[in-house]
Amino acid sequence: MSAIYADHGSEAFNARMHDVCLRIGADVENALGSNFVALILGGGYGRGEGGVIRVDGVEKPYNDLDFTLLVKGKNSVPWDKLDAISEHYEAEIHIDVDFSRPLTVHDVETWPHWLMWYDLLNGHIVTKGPSDVLTAHAPAGLKETLPPIEATRLVLNRGAGLLWALRVVRGAEKKPDADFTRRNYYKCILAMGDGLLIAHQRFATPYRGRDDRLTRLEADASEVAAFELGALYHEALRFKFQPDVLPDAQVEEDQLKDLARRWGEIFLHIEKIRTGRNWDSLTEYSRWGGLREVEQHAIKNLPRNLIRSKQMGFFSWKYPRERLYRQLPVLLGLTDQTALDWPAESGRFLKIWDRFN
Repeated sequence: MSAIYADHGSEAFNARMHDVCLRIGADVENALGSNFVALILGGGYGRGEGGVIRVDGVEKPYNDLDFTLLVKGKNSVPWDKLDAISEHYEAEIHIDVDFSRPLTVHDVETWPHWLMWYDLLNGHIVTKGPSDVLTAHAPAGLKETLPPIEATRLVLNRGAGLLWALRVVRGAEKKPDADFTRRNYYKCILAMGDGLLIAHQRFATPYRGRDDRLTRLEADASEVAAFELGALYHEALRFKFQPDVLPDAQVEEDQLKDLARRWGEIFLHIEKIRTGRNWDSLTEYSRWGGLREVEQHAIKNLPRNLIRSKQMGFFSWKYPRERLYRQLPVLLGLTDQTALDWPAESGRFLKIWDRFN
C-alpha cells in the first residue's frame, strides 16, 4: 500500500511519488552500505500535504523532496554518490531532491526543542529503515508545546525571505526562479499565522486545519483579530497545496511592502509576548541592545560567538543572529532609521541569515 504524499493528489500521483521515494531509498542505502541507518522524508510530502500542480492535465509535484539521513558514522558519507542520486531524480521528477547533513541516532536522542525537529517527528515517512526510528529515539519532551522563541525565529526567517523578494523586484539581484517572489510572499503569510499560533500555544504540525485554529484564535484574542490575517492565511494555504488554483499573477513591490508592514506588527506582537517587554514601535525594538536569544550567550558559547562573528567579517561576543533581529525591521522600511546603501546592506544581511538561520 502506497503512503500518502499529497492528500489532495490522486491515487495515481501518490503511487508515482511512492515509487520514486522507494527507489531513492534503495539507491541511498546502496551508496552508504553498512553505514546506512535510515532515510526519512519530511517537509510537505512527509506530512502527506505536499504541493501538486497540473501540467498539460498531468499532476506534478511542486515542492522539494526533503530527506533526513541517519547514519552510523558522519565522517564517511559519500557525498559524490548522493549528489549523483539527487541529480538523477531531479531530472526525472523536476523538483529538488535534498539530503540533510547526516545525523546519528544519538543526534536524534538529543534533539533540542526546535520547530524543525518537532515538525519532522510529527510528520514524516520513513522511506528506508526501521519505521519507528524517530518515534523510538526522539526526546519525549519534543512533543510538548513549542517554546515561544520558535515563533520569533520562524517569523524572522520568513521576513528574511520577504526581504529577498524585495531585492528581486527592485532589481538588486536576479530572480532565482519564475515563481520565487510569489512563493516567498505566501511563505511569509503562513509563517506569520504559524508564529501567532505558536506564541499563543495553538500550534500543531498538520497544515490541514491551521486556518481553523487561526480563526478560533482571532475569535478569542482581539489583538490577533486586528491583524486581519485570516483570509490571507487561507489563501496562502491554497497556494501551498495547489499553487495553480490561484491566478498566476506576479507579486508587485507594493504588495510586498504592505505585507512587510503587517509582518512588522505581528513580529512585534510575538516579541512582546515572548519577552514580556512593551516596546512602542519597531524603531524602539531595533534600538534595544538587549539579548534576544539569551541561551546563545552562556559563558561556554562566547568563544564560539567570537569565532562565528569573525567568520562573518565583524567582531562581537554576541551570536551573529542577534544582529538580524535589529536589522530586519530597518531593511524592510519599518523604522525611522534608513539604510544608507540598501542593496549592499540587505545583501550582507542575507549572507548572515543564510549562515545562521
